[in-house]
Amino acid sequence: MRQPKDIAAALAAFDGKHTAPLKAALADDLSLEAEAALIAAIPGPDEIAATWLIKALVEKGRLGQHHLTTLFDRLPRITEPDAVLHLLQCAQYAPDAARLLRPHLTPFYGHKKILLRVWAFDAYCRGADASEDLSERIRQGLADRSAAMRARSKTLAKEFGIDLENGP
Repeated sequence: MRQPKDIAAALAAFDGKHTAPLKAALADDLSLEAEAALIAAIPGPDEIAATWLIKALVEKGRLGQHHLTTLFDRLPRITEPDAVLHLLQCAQYAPDAARLLRPHLTPFYGHKKILLRVWAFDAYCRGADASEDLSERIRQGLADRSAAMRARSKTLAKEFGIDLENGP
C-alpha cells in the first residue's frame, strides 16, 4: 500500500513530460494518508502531477466523489492550465460533484487553450440541473469552429440522449 512518502517521491520525480513515476505510484492502492497527501498537494507547485494522479485514480474508480467535491471547490486557486484540464476532465466521472464546478467555469469559456474551453463546456453540461434544456447548448457546441468542441458536443448529445437529427 502506497504511503504519503511514495506520493511525495512520485510528485518530485515528475519532470513535466514523462509519467512513468506517476504510473508507478498507482501500481498499488493508496493508504488513506497517501490520498490525503495527494489532495493536499492541490493547489501547489506539484499540482500538474497531483491532478494527473487524481484523474488516473478517478478513471479507474479508485478515488471517491467526495474527494472530487473538495478539489472542484479549489479550482479557482489552481494556476496551471494542465492541472485545471485534469480536474475538468474528472467531471465526467462525478456528475453530482460537477455542479460545484459551474460557478468557476466562466474564466475558461474563452481561454486560449481549446481543451480548457472544451472540457469547461463538458463540465457545464454535466453540472446542469434537471430543469435545464441542454440540447440548445450542445447544438451551439456543434457549430463551433473547433473540431474538438464539435466532437465533445456529439459525445455529450449521445450520452444525454439528445437527438441531433430530428430537433429537440
